[in-house]
Amino acid sequence: MSFTRMSLRAVSLCAWLLLAACAGDVAKPVAVQALTPEQQASLRISNVTGEAQAGVELLPYEIDRLMQQIKLELSKTTTFVQPPTSGVTLASTAATSPPGTTSIKLVFTEYDKGNAFARAMLIGLGQIKIGADVFLFDDATGQTIGQYRVSKQFAFGGIYGASTRVEDVEAGFAKSVAEVAKPAPK
Repeated sequence: MSFTRMSLRAVSLCAWLLLAACAGDVAKPVAVQALTPEQQASLRISNVTGEAQAGVELLPYEIDRLMQQIKLELSKTTTFVQPPTSGVTLASTAATSPPGTTSIKLVFTEYDKGNAFARAMLIGLGQIKIGADVFLFDDATGQTIGQYRVSKQFAFGGIYGASTRVEDVEAGFAKSVAEVAKPAPK
């Protein structure tokens, strides 16, 4: 095998590995009502829930998968406390949550798995899109203390685009949601 051929393979492999990170990259959340640095520094999450806005096709098992991924990412930078018992609504979490805790609720505004064949044909076709409004509630009062918009899109083409699944993009979306609760740098 010639040096040129080995070089091309190495460059191709490096390019593929570089692009492989794109589906899981963090997208910056957009603050609608930002948390103060003090609130971010002292966040203790008691509960994370999600629901689909009317018209958004998102199955219960997909919401569960997203919630587990988001909880995993949040647990890397935020303190979780004992969650309330199942079936508890946000209005009644004050009675069951420890003092000083926050609940997070995601309302999915967009969930499109895209089309792998279309992505393979041309960049920009068959995009994967996930979007949600993220609400942070003070468990003691039930008041909204923060609101953000988080969205993640994937539109690469070719083999990489065709082989990327919605689950790969969900990982990047979960990291983006975790950015909302990440303590501000000092």
